[in-house]
Amino acid sequence: MASTNPGNFANRPTEEVREIAAKGGHASHGGSHQTSEPGRNPDGTFTKGSEVARELGAKGGHIAQEHREENQAIEEAGRNPDGTFKKGSELAHKLGAQGGHAAHEGA
Repeated sequence: MASTNPGNFANRPTEEVREIAAKGGHASHGGSHQTSEPGRNPDGTFTKGSEVARELGAKGGHIAQEHREENQAIEEAGRNPDGTFKKGSELAHKLGAQGGHAAHEGA
C-alpha cells in the first residue's frame, strides 16, 4: 500500500519534484545569490587583487602553521601524528606506569 505522506517524494507528481530539486540546485550553486560584500564577485568568489582574499588567505596560512607546530610537538613528545605512541616511547612507558599505579591504588 502506498504511503500518503506528503514528505515522501515518491508520492508527488514528477514535475513538482523537479521544481523542488531545481530550487535546491539554484540555492546551492548561487543561481540568484547576490552579495554586496566588498572584494567579492556576485557569485561569492573573490575579485582579483581583493584585500579580503589576501587577509583570509593569510589567516588560513597562520592556522595551517599552528597545526604543523602542534603536530611537531606531539611527535617530539613520543607520539605519532595519529596520536598513537611511537615504538619505545618514553612517554608511553611513563603513562603506562602511571595507569598501572592508579589501577592498583583503586583496588
